[in-house]
Amino acid sequence: MFDTNQSFQNVIYLRTGIFRGNQFCLLSFWSINSFAQLNISTNLRQDGIWDEAKEEWTLISIDEEELTFFEFNKEFTMFTHTTPSMTSAYIIKSLKENEEQYEYRLEVISDVGNKYLMIINYQNSSLRFFYKTAGDVVMVHHTIKQTWVEDV
Repeated sequence: MFDTNQSFQNVIYLRTGIFRGNQFCLLSFWSINSFAQLNISTNLRQDGIWDEAKEEWTLISIDEEELTFFEFNKEFTMFTHTTPSMTSAYIIKSLKENEEQYEYRLEVISDVGNKYLMIINYQNSSLRFFYKTAGDVVMVHHTIKQTWVEDV
């Protein structure tokens, strides 16, 4: 799905201290039946660009008051992301768990055709989107405020 050259792969796997959050647990969602729907709320957004020369993220914006919501369907094939200014829908093309990193990696496509790598890290309470644009690797990082499941 992604043009994953070695440099891009290295960027994704780097651990960045600036983008750490509180611990939370998604494990309960993954173990419950297929009639549950995962919801995630966030309360911080940070945007960064990968600096190839320095091999680190450069923070380009931060919004400490942006509340957003992610609502996954019960089949875990789609989700909506609601921000103060818009709502977008995404199709989940693939899902892989990385137990060593305490995270789930999802390849997703937005309702306008943009492709992203989405990483939900349940140890660091973070939800991140990565994408390439004009030769840059961009990260949108959300700090997870709360997770909950609903029976549907």
